Amino acid sequence: MRTQPHSAAEPPRPARPWPARTVRFATLTLPRGPLRDRYRQEFLAELYGQPSGEQARLARGILTHSLALRSAVRGAGGSVLEDAMSTPSKPLLCRTNLRHTWEWAHTPDGQRFIRCRRCLKEKDDGPNWRVMATGGPM
Repeated sequence: MRTQPHSAAEPPRPARPWPARTVRFATLTLPRGPLRDRYRQEFLAELYGQPSGEQARLARGILTHSLALRSAVRGAGGSVLEDAMSTPSKPLLCRTNLRHTWEWAHTPDGQRFIRCRRCLKEKDDGPNWRVMATGGPM
């Protein structure tokens, strides 16, 4: 028995109907229009030809991340996202203020001060700042 070839206008259907319904449901969170249609078609195309278990895993992943995708699509434009990705972030230990690598530094006029070598945070004039800067006990 021969099967009919799929036309170019409609994507081939996945073997399992419920992963396709899950993807269609997940894309309802996106704004109406060509963007939603494009994402829906791309996600359905990812399902095609996959084994049933893989289709279920992909559909679950798309559904669980649909709200994050919506906020990314609705959020700021690409330039803000690119800026956020290009700026280096502070190391985790510096961000959580658990550990800094203190070093002596100099201002252009010759004043000495203490700063973190990794995140460049300046040390305030607390009671133990001279002991910490010399590598002594904290």
